[in-house]
Amino acid sequence: MKPALSLAAAAATALLVFAGCQTDRPIEPQGNTITTASAGFSPRADKGRNTIELNLGFGNRDIVSGWKVQIAADKGPVRTFSGESGNLPATLTWDGTDDSNNPAPEGTYTASLSVDYAGKLPAASVSSRSFVLDVTEPSGALSADPAGFTPVTDGVAGPVTISLSAASPVATVQSWTIDIFDPDGKLFQSFTGRGGVAKMTWDGRGLSGDWVQPSRAYAARATIRDEYGLAGTARLAVPVADLPAAAAKPEPPRKVETGRSAVQPNRAGFSPRAVTGPRSIGLDLTFGNPGAVRSWKLTLDHAEKGTQRSWTGDGSDLPKAVSWDGGTDAGGAAPEGTYAAALTVDYGPTVDPVRVASRSFVLDVTPPSGTIGLSSPLFSPLESSDTITLTVNAGSPGARIESWRMDILDPGGNVFRSFSGKWPDATAVWDGRGTSGDLVLSAEDYPVTVVVRDEYGNEGEIKGKVPVDILVEKTPTGYRILSSRIFFKEFTADYQDVPADLAKQNVALLDALAEKLRKFADYRIRIVGHAVSVNWDKPALAKEEQANSLIPLSKARADAIKKALTERGLDPGRITTEGVGAADQLVPDSNLAQRWQNRRVAFYLEK
Repeated sequence: MKPALSLAAAAATALLVFAGCQTDRPIEPQGNTITTASAGFSPRADKGRNTIELNLGFGNRDIVSGWKVQIAADKGPVRTFSGESGNLPATLTWDGTDDSNNPAPEGTYTASLSVDYAGKLPAASVSSRSFVLDVTEPSGALSADPAGFTPVTDGVAGPVTISLSAASPVATVQSWTIDIFDPDGKLFQSFTGRGGVAKMTWDGRGLSGDWVQPSRAYAARATIRDEYGLAGTARLAVPVADLPAAAAKPEPPRKVETGRSAVQPNRAGFSPRAVTGPRSIGLDLTFGNPGAVRSWKLTLDHAEKGTQRSWTGDGSDLPKAVSWDGGTDAGGAAPEGTYAAALTVDYGPTVDPVRVASRSFVLDVTPPSGTIGLSSPLFSPLESSDTITLTVNAGSPGARIESWRMDILDPGGNVFRSFSGKWPDATAVWDGRGTSGDLVLSAEDYPVTVVVRDEYGNEGEIKGKVPVDILVEKTPTGYRILSSRIFFKEFTADYQDVPADLAKQNVALLDALAEKLRKFADYRIRIVGHAVSVNWDKPALAKEEQANSLIPLSKARADAIKKALTERGLDPGRITTEGVGAADQLVPDSNLAQRWQNRRVAFYLEK
């Protein structure tokens, strides 16, 4: 029989059991993940393909104390990222360099995420799938069978089969282009395809239908592209033998087109990023002898950077028009600039081949930009100037400006007044009043946003502001200074213990007010404080709020401003103060968007 536990021992045992229940918790954190956005990348590729993005997921985020991401190959880690609980990023980007900012070696990598929970949960680690860092261009070899052409009087004796074999150490060969150049270095023929092994038959004709010429050598250059954006080259000479003297005969004469082939754009230009209007351009095609067409090719050529997009077909496929959205043959975005279209038509041996070009047109993707000019650096609609002229100075590198729209916002961020116009009329004359007839407030900046649109639908945004002077208005008994807001600490008369930018604005306004009031030395100054009622929809509460809170608060704020002006050299004997709370509002307190105007201190000058 086991001995009985004492009362104290039993209590201790129960306490231990209870404590063990209280500390019971999951033994593993949930939800940590790390994935890659692509299967690989190359730091030497074009922008957009030269980095890899790591997507991170943190489980039990509330108790994370630290994390670390390591990128490693077979020989160990090369790059480390780390952070604490206040920085849990959703993504990280690796550019292929190690922790010393040197290029990491080519090869296969994985990324791991380690998460520390400061003992509240066990530390956890997860890994991504493997991915490739590629820095070696693909390579390959070209061969021809037969090695060159044998010419005859009306062309060549037979075609040449050109073979390509290409590979990359760590990547898959994605596509290739074989360009063939004549002895003068001009592009003569071109072929494209996908994969790393290819065979294509060349019949000896060029893009315009011309045959290769006897006793001349043509150069084939293959551009090989791998899946991560790197490109390599391979070269091959394709000679043409001499034409036997005895076999040389003049070519039979060809007919000339009975009609006229043509290609023309349906507009002067376009933008694939247009906010309004078309995002593509149409190219209208005409074939002079449609029944005799053997093949055709349409290219879109940048004035400086060459062919960006092409289409081909045979006599069974003669489109009336082709639409271009600004993309390249490789699937990217074509550079902006001036373009022309070229249509090449091959009629075989019966009709002379033709090549015609279109008029030029514009591809424009850069939005307009510019500035806003003011006729006066400080707007005083009641004193020095009744109006201010705002001038839109805008331009675009590739297009003509078409129109503009201007929104002037009040200090609360609401649209106060709007203007618009057609270029080149680029000015707006403003009298300082809003759409509803309200006059601007003193010493406030009125933000201005102008949206400028070019002829191809691109829109650019220009920002500025109109600074307003302290305004003085004539009244039957003297003058009223249309003072702007002075920012007070909430529910107090303290205008100094506010955010730094508001305190700076308060000081500048008080300095300007003191200077303005010195110009009216023969007048008494009456300062009236105003406030906003938050109980505007509850009459009984609003009445109590007015008597017990708003009138004392607005009077205290008026007294604080009197003290500030006295400190700036004004005679306190000239100044009286009063507080009216919410009794004299500029806008109804129910207007939540505009009632900020009611938080103010008004100044009256009286004889």
